[in-house]
Amino acid sequence: MPSLPITTSSKSKSISSFNNISTTRRNPQLHLDLSAPIFTPSSTNYLSTTSPVNHFRLRSPSPSKDDSDELLPTPNSLALPSPSNPFAYEFTPSPIESPLIAGYSNHRVRKWIRRRMMKRNFQPTPLGYGILLILTITILYTFNSSSNDERSRIPSGWRSKTSSLEEIPYQDSANIVEELDEELEIDQPTLPSLPSIYSNYFPSLSLPSTFLSNPEYYKLAIKLNDFLHRPILNHEEAKEKNYNGCPRELSDKLVNPDQYNGDAQFWIETVDQQEIVKRRYDIVRWITERIEKGEKVIGKKDGLTGKGRGIVLTGGNQDTTLRTITAIKHLRRLKVTLPIEVFHYSDELTDGNQRNEIEALGATLREAKGLEKVEGVWKNWQIKGLALVQSSFREILYLDSDNVPLRSPVHLFDSPVYKDNGRAVFWPDLSKDHPDNAIWRIVGDECSLDLWTFESGQIIIDKSGNNGLNLVSLIIASGMMNERDFWFKMCGGDKDTFRWAFRILDNDFGISPRWMSALGIKNGYEGDRFCGHSVLQYDLDTPQGFTRPPPLFVHSNLLKHLGSSGLGKGSLFTQIRRMSNDYTHNPSLNYAHSWVYIGEARGMCLDLDWHNHTPDEIKTNEWPETIGVYEEEGGVFDGFEDSWFDEGGRIGGW
Repeated sequence: MPSLPITTSSKSKSISSFNNISTTRRNPQLHLDLSAPIFTPSSTNYLSTTSPVNHFRLRSPSPSKDDSDELLPTPNSLALPSPSNPFAYEFTPSPIESPLIAGYSNHRVRKWIRRRMMKRNFQPTPLGYGILLILTITILYTFNSSSNDERSRIPSGWRSKTSSLEEIPYQDSANIVEELDEELEIDQPTLPSLPSIYSNYFPSLSLPSTFLSNPEYYKLAIKLNDFLHRPILNHEEAKEKNYNGCPRELSDKLVNPDQYNGDAQFWIETVDQQEIVKRRYDIVRWITERIEKGEKVIGKKDGLTGKGRGIVLTGGNQDTTLRTITAIKHLRRLKVTLPIEVFHYSDELTDGNQRNEIEALGATLREAKGLEKVEGVWKNWQIKGLALVQSSFREILYLDSDNVPLRSPVHLFDSPVYKDNGRAVFWPDLSKDHPDNAIWRIVGDECSLDLWTFESGQIIIDKSGNNGLNLVSLIIASGMMNERDFWFKMCGGDKDTFRWAFRILDNDFGISPRWMSALGIKNGYEGDRFCGHSVLQYDLDTPQGFTRPPPLFVHSNLLKHLGSSGLGKGSLFTQIRRMSNDYTHNPSLNYAHSWVYIGEARGMCLDLDWHNHTPDEIKTNEWPETIGVYEEEGGVFDGFEDSWFDEGGRIGGW
């Protein structure tokens, strides 16, 4: 959560400086005044027992009807396939009857039909027998080993909290089908010419020949060609549909006001059709340049783009290094044995003692190649994307240096949310994108309030997921971070570059089922007002003995700005502020307001409440609640704070 809205008095430096600037704006009306609700100390302490089922994100509709994983377009359907809905096309018309595939050879039509039927019904073809043979061998091997370790086949996310959460090897039928699908040869696609508006960047109105010279890139070529054919609109042309999808009465309150007040004029006036064309070309260029350098851009299971599972952190300056050491110590105390890589810039982590301490904890130091720090900026977040690309691991759990789990997170690799949704999962942040944000037009989407922006303090991803295109999405996100002067104006820092990189290729991904909460203290200097200093993120699944996914990650992104007077072991992680029904798909959360304010003697504090004008029927059935950490079911916070301080955790820093 790199860019946070701050609500404070007129004496606040950030607000006063904006007021001075606003008088010279060409569009002074591009300003949102989202004052925080007036605080009234109360003893409200409700505890919700609502436990709806988990909800996973399906792909949003694409303007193109092409299924980029197939040879031919799927007729008469805008719905895109998802691993969680394999029968999405069960009752669509035969492709032979569709005018959309006129011009395709009968051979390709027959091949397309065979491929679809094989994936869906496993007809007894020679390839089908091969699949059955592999499945039979796997089942026999599994049952044969059951007498030795019956527990090892149970996904760790389903065990009680007293169970060991060691890494568990697995192989499921979905992986087998995906591997066979990758091995299927496809004909070189015949792609339609690009719109003439691209002629300055693609003179032949086609993708660079690199993408069609090697069958390995055919699927990627189809995806990129589809992306370049999405609508190219200026703000006025897109405004009506975007405002319909994201009504201003909601989106004005859900957007990060600092981002809107700072960047709305840029979105509307600078990002025109020619700018969109250039930025889309840049995305293709980033990938082309890597291919021409001989780099692998398609994620593989053979180890060429990463082997095994591991954890990646980034750190390097004095404070982030100390936090990184604390995070690694904490992981090892939780008996996490996965290998760890710590990425840093070339001029960082030069202290020999710190390097030795990190390596003594079993972590490997890695210098990010091809990237340098940008001078004069608040944070150099751009290292994150490159660290994921350059990591030696294929499956990665990324953690910010100030993010520590409450228990071993290894079981996330076995979660259905991960395995069934492109093998990539992200967690929600506190705001949603505004319909004026030019990112909707750059990626060719219409505004939707379905998703929160991403909070990238934790990411779980397999580079080979989505038929290897997860790695391409990481390369795109890394390119956005490297050209931060433009893309960070759309994405609020590094966090949403991942979201839009996945959307550009229309890759599936999963979302944590519960919305973030705030973790902090009661501020005795301000009538016991809640002051959140950490974002609390939740597990992907509901373990045995729990009623819903419990807290898993404590991301203390404001703790470095907190006034420490009177705080210490036993008084720092004491209160949770959350919505009673905090499942991310709950539409009532569009009326929730999470913001940062300046707390008396505490500095930056996170709070949560309803927006003004929230319908009474919503407030009657749902509410914001503050509970003590000891009230959280399962005792997930037991021993956490003492261990955190013992491992070097501290208040303050930068």
